Amino acid sequence: MATHVLNVDLAKVWARDANGDRRYLSTVAWGDPVQVAEITDAHVRIKTAGFEEQADGSVKWTFLDGFIEPPAASDLAPADCVIETPASRVMKVDFVDVQQGDGAVVETPSGKVLLIDGGVNQLFARYLAGRFRSTSLDKPRRIDAIVVTHGDADHFRGLTEIHASEAGSTSYKRLFIQPERVFHNGLVKRPSKVDGRSVKETEMLGATTMIDSRPVITELVDDLTAVPDEEMNEPFREWKQAVLAYGQRGPVKMQRLEMGDDDAFDFLGDDGLDVNVLGPIPVTVDGAPGLPFLGTPKTDEEFGGQPVRPDRFTGNSASHTINGHSVVLKMTYGRARFLFTGDLNEQAGETLTEQHNEGRASLRAEVFKAPHHGSADFSVPLLRAVAPVVSVVSSGDESAQQEYIHPRATLVGSLGKYSRPGLEQPLIFVTEMVAFFETEGWVRPEFHELEQGVAVVEEGAAVVDPDAEPSFFAFSRAAFGIVKIRTDGDRLLVWTNSGQTALKETYAFDLSGRTPVRSPLRRA
Repeated sequence: MATHVLNVDLAKVWARDANGDRRYLSTVAWGDPVQVAEITDAHVRIKTAGFEEQADGSVKWTFLDGFIEPPAASDLAPADCVIETPASRVMKVDFVDVQQGDGAVVETPSGKVLLIDGGVNQLFARYLAGRFRSTSLDKPRRIDAIVVTHGDADHFRGLTEIHASEAGSTSYKRLFIQPERVFHNGLVKRPSKVDGRSVKETEMLGATTMIDSRPVITELVDDLTAVPDEEMNEPFREWKQAVLAYGQRGPVKMQRLEMGDDDAFDFLGDDGLDVNVLGPIPVTVDGAPGLPFLGTPKTDEEFGGQPVRPDRFTGNSASHTINGHSVVLKMTYGRARFLFTGDLNEQAGETLTEQHNEGRASLRAEVFKAPHHGSADFSVPLLRAVAPVVSVVSSGDESAQQEYIHPRATLVGSLGKYSRPGLEQPLIFVTEMVAFFETEGWVRPEFHELEQGVAVVEEGAAVVDPDAEPSFFAFSRAAFGIVKIRTDGDRLLVWTNSGQTALKETYAFDLSGRTPVRSPLRRA
């Protein structure tokens, strides 16, 4: 079968049952790979990836045999619905619901793959294992670059789960990768305690020096694997071991990024994708780069609703510092611009906006990964400078410990207010809101002691496990939360799934004019 990709926005895949009636299988989208078996005057017969329900109710990836056909009212011929893979110019960007965290995948037209963060749990690894199937230790999936925007666990611990999946018992949940590059912001979190002593805020990110009465971090790391284990917290130690394991398969280039390091992404030039590194923004200390400590913003009550004053940010906060010095990337593909901001906060956002206002950076972008999961700690001038068409908030609330009231109502309202002028209906997506669940009801876990999956029997009765979990009310995930964006540089397609297989939320924009306008969908 010849390898093609879909050349229309959306196409339903059909099969015929024993009676010859059409039966819906799935929907494929612009740029999705399909194997073409036959093109006739009526349809295109294809094989494509899909889901198959298992006996236990779970689903796994499989290949579906079916056909697509242009609608009777269109002027499309079946041959117009697909294009040979080398001729496709579609770039794909997926924002994945990883609950509390960030995880995005960028795939260029030629198949180069970038992972931008990876969440804190298995969700990102599970999604990637389904997308990049049939990997093995001998045939790992090449990942051209992994970008860890900053060293909070909810942005990179899920990347460690990718490596851990290799030892999993279920084959279709395993993912073997070979990253060629790992980019990061150079800050490594130390353990919170050393020899029983709590580490000071200003010691948690490495050595500092005082500049203008504020500590500046001078111990910036280029190669994470060279940092002694005792000088990093547990998530960093785990990630270090994963990178070392990948390094045994082939060279992994590790590089600290700062504003202006655009040449780090020269490997994407052949695809026509330009990348500007806009953050973190260093200061110079004795001829070397340093990152200043950032403070905690005062609340509205603390400054009485008055205009923001120069002393708005107070103290030295390690958490605000590592967030504010997130790697910020602007990707430009034709007329489509994407801005990834990690956990950028208000103080750092204001500094970056100054660079924009002074002409040293350009923040305007059609697609905006909103900073810090929709936190209230955001910069309005930054939103105004970006003026997005599509905003994506990556957030989740899987536990009380991971609940931060994200996204905040003020952030969502501001995204709407400061979206692209002239655009009547800007889009704002929240990853946890495009995930769908089904009610399962009360579930009683196995409460017997088991050996190899069989209840242990003593004196004619099954032995009760005293540590068994109590019954609980359960929901199952009916659909992953994924915001999918496709562009050829002139047109932008945005779509999400739902709990109903055939129901999609879909929008298209024409980027050729001064202001993007809603464009009709091209359906097969």
